[in-house]
Amino acid sequence: MLFWRLVLLGLLLLFLSLSFGQWQEKDVQKRYSRSVVNMDELLNIEDDLVSNVEKLAEALSRKAKTIKWGVFKMMKRRQKYKTSRELFANPIDSFSLVRHMQSDWLMWLVYLEKPVGEEELAYLHSRMPLLPKYSDFIDAAEGIRKMQATYQMLASDIANGLLDGVQYNSSLKPIDCLAMGHHLMNDSRWSAAEQWISAGIEVKGKKGKSSSMEMELLRGPKVADLCRTLGQVQMKQKNHEAALQAYQLALKLSPHDAEIFAEYRVLEQRYLTLSSIEPIEQEDEDSDGESLLFPPCCSGRCEVSRNLTGLYCVYNHVTSPFLQLAPIKTEILSIDPFVLLFHDMISQKESTLIRSSSKEHMLPSATTDVDASGSEDHVATFRTSKSVWYSSTSNDTTKRITERLGDATGLDMNFTEYFQVINYGLGGFFETHLDMLLSDRSRFNGTRDRLATTLFYLNEVRQGGGTHFPRLNLTVFPQPGSALFWYNLDTRGNDHTSTLHTGCPVIVGSKWVMSKWVEDAGQEFKRPCVDSSSSTKELPSAERLLI
Repeated sequence: MLFWRLVLLGLLLLFLSLSFGQWQEKDVQKRYSRSVVNMDELLNIEDDLVSNVEKLAEALSRKAKTIKWGVFKMMKRRQKYKTSRELFANPIDSFSLVRHMQSDWLMWLVYLEKPVGEEELAYLHSRMPLLPKYSDFIDAAEGIRKMQATYQMLASDIANGLLDGVQYNSSLKPIDCLAMGHHLMNDSRWSAAEQWISAGIEVKGKKGKSSSMEMELLRGPKVADLCRTLGQVQMKQKNHEAALQAYQLALKLSPHDAEIFAEYRVLEQRYLTLSSIEPIEQEDEDSDGESLLFPPCCSGRCEVSRNLTGLYCVYNHVTSPFLQLAPIKTEILSIDPFVLLFHDMISQKESTLIRSSSKEHMLPSATTDVDASGSEDHVATFRTSKSVWYSSTSNDTTKRITERLGDATGLDMNFTEYFQVINYGLGGFFETHLDMLLSDRSRFNGTRDRLATTLFYLNEVRQGGGTHFPRLNLTVFPQPGSALFWYNLDTRGNDHTSTLHTGCPVIVGSKWVMSKWVEDAGQEFKRPCVDSSSSTKELPSAERLLI
């Protein structure tokens, strides 16, 4: 009996240790850049660290004050001895001098060797695991890069706080620009890197010379460092003449820097040995297909397709008997594929409740890969956000919203996935993608797939953050309380590839959305397969709105 109790106790301890390990891993891997909601945590951590450093500064100041006091006393004694050599004839003064030199300096040595701020330094070390990791920097840099590429902004404008035509009272430091430049250099994005290094030089010029002489590491890079990096970028582009000019400026600013001089001589020799002027290697700006992943129409300034003109708004009262009493304001944005925007689907109180209850439970968003062996979730680089899942019956709010969505769409809400509450981070985006998971062949074998998508907008985004359908040239910007709905599959159950869509990068603000996918299996009587779109008027689902 005792043996089995020990076994059960061991299993319990193992479970608790594994659970704690998973929790600890999640706690450490904050991925701050993937959600705006965690930025206040960073400010709280910095307040804590600054307070700790202030304590260290006070301790150092007290020690420096004591040392200065001791120096003053010793200088005073020395001045006394220098003015009157006869003092040495006095045994009292002689004894005092010998004792001082034999004893006091030993005490000074002990005092000076005694470390200051050990407690504060230990505390600082203990807080290091809470700080952003290099992966957080990569997330942040990629957010800025993709925001810049999508909205076609200049690095110099971003550095000076001009974001897509709107001026903000914010700016980047030269060291920020240099970090962006190095990140882009690591990705061999030479043209973009050159923009950012040049922006750093421009910002540095505006800041002027620092009046204090604090450590260069804390103050930021010297102009010579920026010019040197600019020359390295231009060398990679085979623009040797411009690179030479950049290095010459760097040497002018730092004439005694041996590393810069050595690199300059190598570059000079390479330039002189060229048989002819070598053409500048043009960078393929769309080498990874980013014009598709981040369409230029995310700004909403592109001309609307003719297929989307002449559409209309209606009060939906036909998809549920309840809507005879409380019809839903509905915009028909596209007929083929069928895209709707429902208004007033979530109240401000409900939206606030969802956001506040989700904040503490959010984890980096995962994407799902499905194949014959099953499905697998993983955190991917093509989506910068955090999310949390709720079932349709998690609480009274999700129950009401689920019922409301069923009324608006006419579909059976018993066959849906969980709600996914999502918050997008710095430059938060979701690259161009389709929501259906399966190929037509796999779907027709009976495996469930995503028939339709609903995207609830939980707040207003100050700038950017639209949902763009590149093949429809349609951009929908977040409207608090509204819900964007579309079918991923056509009326025959095939992929509707025109629903390809992008979560456009957020420029300024925090983007909160909540998604819900409706499964095809279970909707056979709500949206049965039909031969032509003309038959959709007879369907119980939202296509009945077509007139």
